[in-house]
Parts: sequence; C-alpha cells; structure tokens
Amino acid sequence: MSRHPAAAWPTVCAVALLGGAAACHDAIVGSGPAPPSLSAVAVAANPLNALSVVATFDIQRADSARLSYWTDGDAVATTPYYAVGAGPARLVALGLLPNTGYHFAIAVAGPGGAIASDTLAYRTADLPEILQGVQLSIVGAAPAGYLVTEVSHDSGAFVLAFDPGGRIRWYQRIPIHPDESAMETKQLPNGDFTVYVGASTGWQPVGGRYIEFRPDGTIVRVYTAGAPYYTDNHELLVTMTRDGVTAAHLFGYDLRTVDLSALGGRPDQLVAGHAILRQSASGVTEFLWNAWDHFSLADWVFVPPNLGLYSSIDFDHPNSLAIDGDGNYVVSFAMLGEIAKIDAVTGEMRWRFGGRHNQFSIVGDPLNGFGFQHDVRVLDNGDLLFYDNGLVHNPPESRAVEYRLDLQAKTATLVWQFRHDPPLFTPIVGSVQRLQSGNTLVGYGAASSMTEVTAAGQVVWEGRLTLNGQALPFFYRVRRIGSLYRYVQP
Repeated sequence: MSRHPAAAWPTVCAVALLGGAAACHDAIVGSGPAPPSLSAVAVAANPLNALSVVATFDIQRADSARLSYWTDGDAVATTPYYAVGAGPARLVALGLLPNTGYHFAIAVAGPGGAIASDTLAYRTADLPEILQGVQLSIVGAAPAGYLVTEVSHDSGAFVLAFDPGGRIRWYQRIPIHPDESAMETKQLPNGDFTVYVGASTGWQPVGGRYIEFRPDGTIVRVYTAGAPYYTDNHELLVTMTRDGVTAAHLFGYDLRTVDLSALGGRPDQLVAGHAILRQSASGVTEFLWNAWDHFSLADWVFVPPNLGLYSSIDFDHPNSLAIDGDGNYVVSFAMLGEIAKIDAVTGEMRWRFGGRHNQFSIVGDPLNGFGFQHDVRVLDNGDLLFYDNGLVHNPPESRAVEYRLDLQAKTATLVWQFRHDPPLFTPIVGSVQRLQSGNTLVGYGAASSMTEVTAAGQVVWEGRLTLNGQALPFFYRVRRIGSLYRYVQP
C-alpha cells in the first residue's frame, strides 16, 4: 500500500487466536471516514472438507473482505471479495492440497480504507482414507479449472473436483443410506452445487432427492419431485436470478402395472413413465408433462433382454433435460431413441428427432443416426450436442455428435463428431460439454475415462479414473468448472 503524504498512519492491531500471536495492520486515516478495524483473527479446519480452511474474524467499518493463502514458494491465491457487515465474519479457503502447510491473511475494505491481517499458518489434514485410493491419471495438458464428478463406494459417496494434474482439490461427502449412491452433480449460477442422492436408476419404487450445498459443504436445500412421483436421478436444472431461485426443473415417475408379455416380460409388470416437473421456488408444481399421455409402449425401441427378470422397468428413460433459447424443453428419451422438444407452457411436442416418430432426415452422418443417447445439450447456436452411446451401430461404437436441425426442411445435419481411436463403446451413461475454448469434454462414464478434444478432433488430454488401481464401475457425467468459489463459464 502506498502512503499518501497527507495521511497519518496509526497502527491497527488484532489478536490472532491461533498461537496467541498479535496481528497488526497499517491503515490510512485522515479527515474522512474512520478506517476499518479487524480483530480476533483465527484459522481452523473446515470440518466438512480437509482441503478447506475456515478463517474467522471480527470487523468494524468494513463492507468487503477476502482471504489470501499460499504455500512457501508458490504464488498467492485469493478468494473473491465477499460483502460483510459489522461483527463476526468468516471466509473459507478452498482447493487446498492435503497435508500441506499454508499461510493465510485477511484483507478488509470499507469507506475509510483497507487493512490486512498479519500472516497466520495452518497445515491441512490428509484426505479421508477412502479418497486416498482415488486417482485421475491424465495424459496430456489439461487446461486450468477443475473436473467435477462423483465416486460412490461402500464407505460413502463423494463429489470430487480434480485439478489439471489429476489431484483431488475439493470434495463433498454425501450422506447416503445403504444401496444409495451419488450422481448428476452440477454447479449452479450462484456457485452452489447440486447432486442426486438415492438408489433409483429411473424405475425403482424408491425415494431419492437432490441436495444443494454451498462450496464450503453446508447443505442449504433439498429438491424432490413430490408425491405421487418418485424423484428421478438423471437431471435437475435450477434457474435463478440475482434474487435467488426462480424454478427447479426435474423428472419424476410413477409406476403402473402393465402387461409386457408381448415384449417378453410379465403380464403384471411394474412400468415407470416419467413426468417433467417445473416447481416454483417454494416447491409448488407449476408445470407437469407426463410421458404416459404422449407415448405408448409401441414407441419403446430399446427393450432390455430378459425383461421378465426386472421387478420394475421404465419404457421411456429420460436421461437429460435442457432448456432451449426460447425457454422450452429439449429432452432425451433413451429407451425411445428419441430427442424431443416440448413446449414449456402447453406441453405440445414441437419436434421429434430419432425413434419411431422421427421427423428429420439425417444428412452427412456416416453412421446414419444414434442410439440410446445421453446428455443432450442445446448450444448457443441452436445445435444439439450429445453423447451417442451407439447401440444401433455395427459394430457398436460410442461418440460425441453435434447435429444442426432445419425445422423447415426437416433435416438433421451432422456438423461435428468425435470418434475415439481406438473405438470405445459404453452401453450406458456418457457426457459431453462444449467449452468456451471451442473444445469438447467427452465423458466415457462406463469406461471410467474422459477425453478433451479440439473442434478439429485433436485430443488435448485424456484421463482415467481409478480406485485403488482398479477402474471405477462408472461415473455419470464429468464437468469442467472455472472456479470452486463461484460460477465461471468454463
């Protein structure tokens, strides 16, 4: 801080509770507002995350604060500035390394100037034992940011964030019951995260819920479909403004007894059909669209073998929900092999791509279509980007694809694809994410691997996720985020 020649420089002191050290600060004072004061500064472990530290302090005459932290020889990292009021306050450092010594300092600012605490020291703890065996092996140069996915194990479920070197830099332990797992993690516009917790794969008569939690691990909200629907595990979208949540968009399902003997099933089989629900911030259902009203069992393309062995099954299996630029829904129905656009007001099906009611001729696609697709996203230019699991290809092959729909000509032109070399095939799950760089992150979840490629199809890096040296059974999706503290377009 440069000294203004007209300013007097008194010393402002604070007591650092850690180690009994005194933290003293220089502040500019003059004829204007009184400078901020900073006292009772301490740092301690975040009980929810060993790779996080909580700094507590007391302030007066300040309206913003941030926390700086660094290791010996490394550059200084900082939290964003946060609005604060008079009295006790706390800041949380995220993305630390395990069992590592760090230095911390708090800076506060107000109308009367800015001050900073003396440096405090703290050493992080080890990762939880189960996470010490989790490894993301990366070949190539992954860009800055974090890769977020989930790991579920008998010992617990975790949301994890890996740095470009494949190291775990943040996690959230998810409370689960026996047979439950965690999946479908995303970062919200306000910086919070959501994750599905439950035992459902889209058709079982079991409860599930989405948990919203802050980056420091504090759980703030739970979302469910609400009776009479079970909460599906495949997608939750939360729309919001600066004032907070405006709506939650998710799938629910109900089970009906159906005669599936003609398809190789039982005459009294439980079958799930899904609903799209839009709920207000208070949880009131504002929109309901039910697949039972729009599809029939004759639309079912991917009927599983040995159908009669399933105690319950779904015939539609929606596995992604997106909101188009005009505010309507674009939904992937995997069992139907169909992607549909659904009016978010009237429920009308505006178009249908793929499946038995396909309205589009496919152009420029050497594989001539897709099957059991996942993670359909609407890009800014209106194109559809998704993961084609490739059950209809001969031989089966999974890939990332981008189609451009012409609604007048009723054509779907393949404008981009990525096919792994050697070919990969994953019959379930899979994800895609178009990044700001123009690259695409492809998650081969059932192969526990991921690849980032350029628009020209050049591989930037590849990663493989293992637990104690063995490939994980699968991960649902992988997403890059720009910051652990707040939403930054990756």
